[in-house]
Amino acid sequence: EIDKKYHDRRVVLVDENDQETGVAGLVEAHRGKGLKHRAFSLQLYRRVAGGVELLLQQRAEAKPVFPFYWANTCCFNMAPGEEYITRAASRVGEELGLVVEPGVLRKLYRFSYEAEDVEGWCENEWDMVIVGEWDGELNLNPEEAMDAQWVEWNELNEDVEHNPTIYAPWFKTILRDERFRSVCE
Repeated sequence: EIDKKYHDRRVVLVDENDQETGVAGLVEAHRGKGLKHRAFSLQLYRRVAGGVELLLQQRAEAKPVFPFYWANTCCFNMAPGEEYITRAASRVGEELGLVVEPGVLRKLYRFSYEAEDVEGWCENEWDMVIVGEWDGELNLNPEEAMDAQWVEWNELNEDVEHNPTIYAPWFKTILRDERFRSVCE
């Protein structure tokens, strides 16, 4: 049974050029082949001992799409009237209990992807990749995140290579992108 909060949410539909085409329910946008919609993937990182660590989230069991998978710090589907940076800063607070000022976040790039999950669920998104340097306290919301941890960049890439099935498909795509790699290397 899908939580009522998912049935009540609306998402911004877009075409292949990221031009708005309408609004749909979140569940409808994630069933079958899905409806292309706007989303963001936020990745927080910190510099430690000459390297970079990324804050990863393990998606909660209650999430309808790709539960249990490890992914970037926070993902979310955009509702009508929302702005990417403002919503990324507020959403990471809702999911991980973080206080992140919008001024430390920046849009890096966007990409379109599709990924099938089990039981008729899918992703079909124009995804804005947002990054920010941050370090602080976590206070996970168990309805959103089962776990979170800082992982060193090289160790993460090695683990994704050896254990690809535990990572969300959009996150693996982001990790391979040179625009993202340039932030972390």
